Amino acid sequence: MVASDRMLPIARRSAWRDDCLEVVCGIANAGGGRLILNADVDSRGSVKRRTNRIMKSIPPAVDQALGLVCAVELVLDGGRFCLEVVIPPASEPLSYRGVFYFYQDGTNHVLDDEALDRLLQRDLEPDIKWELLPVVQASMDDLNLGLVTRFTGAARDTDLTTDLDETAAIEEALRHEGLMTGVGTPTNAGILLLHDQPQRFIPGATVRIGFFGARGITPIFEDEVRGSLIEQLHGTVELLFEKYLSRMNPFAGSPATGPLPPRDAIHEAILNALAHKNYGSGTPVQVSVFSDRLCIDNVGRPPRTWDVGTLLGRHTSRPNNPSLVTALRSLGIIDGWGNGIGAIRMHCMEAGVPEPLFSLRDDETMVCFPTDNDSLLAASMAPSPHLAPAPVPRTELAAVQVAARAAAMQHETSLTFSDERVLALIDIDGRLTAPRIARNLGVSESTVRRSFRRLRELGLITRIGSDKSGFWQVN
Repeated sequence: MVASDRMLPIARRSAWRDDCLEVVCGIANAGGGRLILNADVDSRGSVKRRTNRIMKSIPPAVDQALGLVCAVELVLDGGRFCLEVVIPPASEPLSYRGVFYFYQDGTNHVLDDEALDRLLQRDLEPDIKWELLPVVQASMDDLNLGLVTRFTGAARDTDLTTDLDETAAIEEALRHEGLMTGVGTPTNAGILLLHDQPQRFIPGATVRIGFFGARGITPIFEDEVRGSLIEQLHGTVELLFEKYLSRMNPFAGSPATGPLPPRDAIHEAILNALAHKNYGSGTPVQVSVFSDRLCIDNVGRPPRTWDVGTLLGRHTSRPNNPSLVTALRSLGIIDGWGNGIGAIRMHCMEAGVPEPLFSLRDDETMVCFPTDNDSLLAASMAPSPHLAPAPVPRTELAAVQVAARAAAMQHETSLTFSDERVLALIDIDGRLTAPRIARNLGVSESTVRRSFRRLRELGLITRIGSDKSGFWQVN
């Protein structure tokens, strides 16, 4: 069973001996923890030669005996300098010289057959999420202090090497948000948010951008955006608009033939991809820019019971990385209410450009923004002003629109295209006014109010509150 941060075992020994490998084995089987050893230091706090030699010998000894990667650090414990061996949780039960150990309540137990069976069956229990796994090769000293202070609110002139009280408060704040373990080691989520080079520890923790031209299979040019997750977000958006979507780019002809997607919509789409990506895949978020579209593709998708219609409609927040999303919400970068897709659609509507096309695959999510008014992609998303729009396939409709069409059929009538578009906007934000909806859709205010009446008569929407301060609720 994986231990919680507050239950992570701590063992103490006076010196490193052969039986310490048994303790390391037991702690790893108990969900990870730390082993504290006495350290020899001089009056100035410098490590003596023998202790320095032991510090260097422990990681290879543990790796050779148990196949674990551990970290050894000099720490202050109870006012004394000690060596701290940070032990990660075992991915499967470990044995040392054929014996299985389990460290619990200050004792390293040898497991009998019944206890071993329970340990071997623990894969049937919920595993600790990837984002909360410790990165034992890193410590808080490796994190970007500016990012740490921004997140925790600590003073920017804090000296983490001398101000122990401030350091302890920072570690507690990071632990509370799932960015650090109970043994002072950054988690995967902590590395993503607070390290300058997360790709050193998390393969594929970057964003790749490529320009493919009209129909290219290989990119004409490409870039890779690195840094903390927040730096990747802002760096990707800046690079896209300064280089890939710039009118000064001789290769990117799309901006000359159609309006660009709004910057806020691209920002929200990149943020969604980074926040909800399956980082265990080792695959970067990929942004592919063609002459007529910009596509953002990431490994990771909403619950498998969701289709595109569910994604487009109102839904609760169901993040793949809850701790990462919680931390981003604490920073004010994400709202955590499941409004990301609605915000993308709203930004596009307000800018007067076609909405993007969303696609869900077995383990991927893709969103494509049209950038060329003459492209087939744009034509499939935005109706021609001269032609009656063809019915949108049900699999590409929000759930509320599917229900609306069914309700209209029961009343032996049908919804106009304006009715459906008004309903879609209300579903995104029920406080939208008729004038604002009219501006977004390019129709008259009277057309919008007629749609309000029809939708209300069909029982599809209800007015909550007064005309001035109330809102529309989709039934």
